[in-house]
Amino acid sequence: MQEISLLNSVIGPVMRGPSSSHCAAPYMMAKLVRELSCSNGEVLKNAVVRFDPNGSFAPVYKAQSSDENFAAGLAGAKLTDPDYRDILGRVEQGEGFKFGVEVTELENNNHPNRVDLELTVQTADGTLRTDLYAGASVGGGMYYIDAMNGEPVFLTGKTATVFVWGDGAVLDADGIAQKLASGTNTLLGTSVDPAHQRVEVSLQSLPDVTVLDAIRLRDGVEAVRFGDASQYPVCTGDDLFSTADGVIAVALRQPGGSLADAALVLEAKRLGLSRDATRKLFRERCELMLRVVAEGFDAKPEDNVMRFLTLRARKVRDANLPAGLGGPVLQDAMAGALSAMERDSNRGLVCAAPTAGSAGVVPGTLYGLIRHGIDIDGATEALQVMAVIGAVFAARGTFAAECGGCSVETGASAAMAAAGVAYAYGGDAKQCFDAASMCLMNTLGLVCDPVGGDVEIPCHARNVAGVSHAFSSAMAVLAGFDAVLQYDELVDQTVKIGSMMHPDLRCTARGGCAATKTANRMVDAITQGR
Repeated sequence: MQEISLLNSVIGPVMRGPSSSHCAAPYMMAKLVRELSCSNGEVLKNAVVRFDPNGSFAPVYKAQSSDENFAAGLAGAKLTDPDYRDILGRVEQGEGFKFGVEVTELENNNHPNRVDLELTVQTADGTLRTDLYAGASVGGGMYYIDAMNGEPVFLTGKTATVFVWGDGAVLDADGIAQKLASGTNTLLGTSVDPAHQRVEVSLQSLPDVTVLDAIRLRDGVEAVRFGDASQYPVCTGDDLFSTADGVIAVALRQPGGSLADAALVLEAKRLGLSRDATRKLFRERCELMLRVVAEGFDAKPEDNVMRFLTLRARKVRDANLPAGLGGPVLQDAMAGALSAMERDSNRGLVCAAPTAGSAGVVPGTLYGLIRHGIDIDGATEALQVMAVIGAVFAARGTFAAECGGCSVETGASAAMAAAGVAYAYGGDAKQCFDAASMCLMNTLGLVCDPVGGDVEIPCHARNVAGVSHAFSSAMAVLAGFDAVLQYDELVDQTVKIGSMMHPDLRCTARGGCAATKTANRMVDAITQGR
């Protein structure tokens, strides 16, 4: 079953923090387990998040604000809450509930971003109950929960989910599913686990509380728990994005062979929405990205919380460069990328595209296009193309730098942006994929090496390079250059090479730029100054 959504997984999620793997997914995972544990009016009293010492979370969870996002999700906070960043400090002191992080060996550590969550809740009758969850963040804000109190599950947040336990539930699983999907709600799937006397129902949205209460009162029903979708609910698990040729075939069936229209058709199918409704969501996402860039330019130096960098985006945008050097479109795009990354590193609301570590390339590129002749409709279509290019990458690989280094972050985002630029200036579907291929062949083996674990150095510089890479690749292809190597093959090689890289080169802050003498001096100076 393929659950990749363009808006959820490729030009999303909307999030806070510098890493989609270490910020967006933790927030959504924590919010989901809180909902499951507190489905029946329980009150969260204590929460412990556990990371393996050999995993990726352990060395960087503070620097990348994973703890902030787990705490906010467990508190049920909204991303737009003005006190979002204050929640961690309060719950660490036991305000509302007690929160803590433990670094200890996990029983299951088959992914660098594995995490165990232990929640203690007070039930309606005053007794305490402890729930245990296990899961992993898998890149680009995507995640799964694969264990709940020892029972196997597979929750990705892509649907609303209702669990019903009891022999009566197992015997009438279809009846329960139909009851839960009453009205305009869409039933997306039902599974029965006789070994645990459990029925799991996937829905487009959570049922009304009266419907849930009626299920609880049924004969043979022992317990009911539920969690809402983390993002736009996914309404079909069809394989939509596995090959470039498959996507191009859809494009060729659209008027003018439009790759932007192909993206719209495929995402509308994925989300169970009309084309008009889906187009509106893409437009809103494009406007959000441009707003993030604008907010970054307006940021004040006194509000900067980055540990190593100062705000430079506005200076880059307004610099009077020598004539003939780069050109105004590229200069604006580079500045836009920096602006988005500065917003990102300052924990502002941003859009992972496809990750927070590469959140500047796509918005910066859009900003450059908008400033130089492409209107908002054209920019939105370019964004649709960028998204579908990234979806093929996600279907064949991963956006987790912990697995593939920066080649799966700024490498992937540059490929996406290159295709969007090619499309914006008249490129056909094949040329868009060729431009993306050029980017991937030039970023094979690119390491992820954040100094001090912060998504600042070299991450901001990599986003600037990603924008430049995108424009140069699009220009070359539109000028007649042939990338030769197929996009799918280059994605596969990106993943293969990533798996061969030493763990110190995959987002652990133990190699590459992070291991230079200068970087070590900078980290020591900040650590000693605390």
